[in-house]
Amino acid sequence: MAQYKPHYFLFGRFMFQHFVITRFNLRKKGWQTSKSNTQVLTDTWMENRLALFENYCFSSLVAQTKQNFTWLVFFDTTTPEKFRTVIARLESTFNQFTPIYIDGMDEFLNQSRVQIQQRLNQPYVITSRLDNDDSLHQDYIKEVQSHFAQQSFMAIDFVDGYTLQVEPHVFFAKRSHVHNPFLSLIEKADQIKTVWYLDRHGQWTDVKELIPVRNKPMWMSVIHMENKVNTFLGFDNVPWQVISEFNLNKDVEKTLEKNRVPFASWKSKSLKNKLKTMWKVNFKLFKRRILG
Repeated sequence: MAQYKPHYFLFGRFMFQHFVITRFNLRKKGWQTSKSNTQVLTDTWMENRLALFENYCFSSLVAQTKQNFTWLVFFDTTTPEKFRTVIARLESTFNQFTPIYIDGMDEFLNQSRVQIQQRLNQPYVITSRLDNDDSLHQDYIKEVQSHFAQQSFMAIDFVDGYTLQVEPHVFFAKRSHVHNPFLSLIEKADQIKTVWYLDRHGQWTDVKELIPVRNKPMWMSVIHMENKVNTFLGFDNVPWQVISEFNLNKDVEKTLEKNRVPFASWKSKSLKNKLKTMWKVNFKLFKRRILG
């Protein structure tokens, strides 16, 4: 495995390092099937998930306009060699991509801290969470870092984004979600928790130190048949060209565009999703203002 290289950024007189953290095929008690009731962590599951990863997630990180970050991706120690070869190929093409093999989900939180601490040489750290089948806007890293102001502990929550359903039918639309799976955390490096210290992103509801950012769509959730719980909750008629800012695999993008369901056929569903989403977003933001 290639030696790690620290990535850091000068902000005034202070410096930080930024780590994106992703879980992959870590074994977890009780996680045996997807929402389509198919077995997970099999060879077929891994082949499909690596394809999703490379075409939607990996490509969006490679295209970030700011490259001063390290991407820690945690794979299980039981990962077969044929998949390790694919992972090594990806590693060889993108310096920021750092695969780490650990013994199941139980080691994830501790190892994420250990791996960061081994690489730290700056007084501040930013950690961003990213699921292995989702995509980031090309300016995500840049926008997260723009909120750095030497905070001891502060989460950044981009409330607005997009959602893309890739199967069985293709939909692309807006999505808004307070306390979503794309949170980032700025903190001092002496006692880091990382953005994953709360396992479920919804638990950030009760954390006072959080900045909700509106009208900057920095993420795209990808909905597919192997999701455990996600469903399509998008709304509004979004021009297809917007998706280019997420830098998907070009062949995949062309196929999706060809098969996209026309907005007119799901306009009523869009309205229902929008009303339900806006109610939830406004309610959660109201609760947060009270918390603050």
